[in-house]
Amino acid sequence: MPRQILSPVGLNQWLEFFQDKTLPVRASTQARLHKALEHPSSNLLTLAPIVRTDPVLCLHITRAAQALLKEKDAKLASLEHAIQTLGFDRVREVLDAQQPFRLNPGSTQHTQFMRAVADSHHASTQVTDWLSQKQSSFTEEARLASLLYGFIHWLAWLYAPLHKEAYQRKVLEEGVDVALAEHDIFGCTLQELGFRLAQRWNLPSLTIEALSHDTSPSSDLLNKLHLKAMGDPRLTGDPLREINHFLQQPFFAVKLSNWLALTVTRGWNTPKAHRLLEVISDYLRLDSHTALARLHSQCAESARQYHLPGVLSPAAEMLFIPSRQPTPGLLREAERQQLHDTAPAVCLSQAPPARPQTTPGSAPIELLNDFKDKGQFERCVEQLRQPASSTKPALLLQLLLKGLHEGLGLNRVCILQRNPGKHQLKTLLSTGFDSGHLMTRYENNLEIPSLFKRMCDKPTCVWYNSRTYERLQPLLPADFEACLPTHDWLMMSLFDQHGAIALVYADMGEQSPPITEFYSERFRFLGASTAQALKHLTQVSP
Repeated sequence: MPRQILSPVGLNQWLEFFQDKTLPVRASTQARLHKALEHPSSNLLTLAPIVRTDPVLCLHITRAAQALLKEKDAKLASLEHAIQTLGFDRVREVLDAQQPFRLNPGSTQHTQFMRAVADSHHASTQVTDWLSQKQSSFTEEARLASLLYGFIHWLAWLYAPLHKEAYQRKVLEEGVDVALAEHDIFGCTLQELGFRLAQRWNLPSLTIEALSHDTSPSSDLLNKLHLKAMGDPRLTGDPLREINHFLQQPFFAVKLSNWLALTVTRGWNTPKAHRLLEVISDYLRLDSHTALARLHSQCAESARQYHLPGVLSPAAEMLFIPSRQPTPGLLREAERQQLHDTAPAVCLSQAPPARPQTTPGSAPIELLNDFKDKGQFERCVEQLRQPASSTKPALLLQLLLKGLHEGLGLNRVCILQRNPGKHQLKTLLSTGFDSGHLMTRYENNLEIPSLFKRMCDKPTCVWYNSRTYERLQPLLPADFEACLPTHDWLMMSLFDQHGAIALVYADMGEQSPPITEFYSERFRFLGASTAQALKHLTQVSP
């Protein structure tokens, strides 16, 4: 009976898991560098091209140099700077301390690990070309930062391959957003994990800055970025200056190159790849055809510099038509069983809820067109329509809860409050749930793309049923799925003048029949009345 290794859960546990892990260096690179170190005509400048052929070795050299520079409070400017800081003897010490890596082409774990390293090399090649064209003063610094940006993906494939495969399945087979899939599988995003680990490992400051979620563009800024790329004349004044300032930041080029490398690894003809091409064309000030040709040439150049027999290079993706695009990163069953003895197993909260089989029109007769207490419902509506100037938003939310549960007759109702400062959604009020039910203490991180984030971006009302299942299912966080009943449910976002203030959720209970149009319409009506009252309070408040 194979033993099961417990999986880390959440950011802090994964940090501890990866903290002391090391990454192997290609045996061929070790041999070449050893030979160069022993050659009498070698100098420090001749070592850099050899080191650069293996991004993993670049990581080890950089960490060793950063440890020396930290004492002097100095900043690492390039790989050449790192090698000069170490000198011959320390470079040899770093090289001798690394385990050699020999690729097994039959191992999906091996090929995906090397493919992740190849993607980082591709990103570094692209950013070097972009900034050289712009004659930037920080080209070499960005080149190194871009090369190291994806190191967390190298670690994940080597030490948590079952988690990476589960992530691949969610993204490729279920259509889940990449950040949401990472959060479901790891309990945090890999970017956030990479940022924290880069701080612990004392990687270069530009790498850390690029990995930070604080430097990532908001959804609003991304929309403006695409408007600028499309040449939209409505983008003027302060919004345009905000975009131009963002584009000039050194970390942007590092982020953009890795967005490209990680996106096109699933195909150059996807909608995401096309949107990135628009942004890159605008960034380089080239037309789309010229920009794409330049991207293709640099992708091919990266494949020439970092060639791995048995591993599909990023450049090879250019040759595939969409219908022939391969599905990467799925382990063979025999290999998966072997990895259960050496890698932590994936622990999901539960399988996705089953698709609702009954359409709303076929619900049992007892659920049709009937209030639990029509008078109570109408009294709540009246109070929401004419709120006193002294009424607090919390009282309006309590009225909504009362109207839906005691008036309309929805068995379980929950109101989740948004905390704008912390980008967090947390249960504020609930009724009808069993004590200890997950929904009574549910929390959600609004920085992770999901249905909640979308509903907080603009007023939305959703009805989860057999008709909307396929559209909504990929947007649901795994921990939220554990709270859901087996049938329909409703949810609506409530906005005041300043943005989203709360979400209201309702269903008929765990095993109750589906919700009918009667309940859906009145749920929407009472939610809209509450939103209008919230806006009125905002307008009259001093």
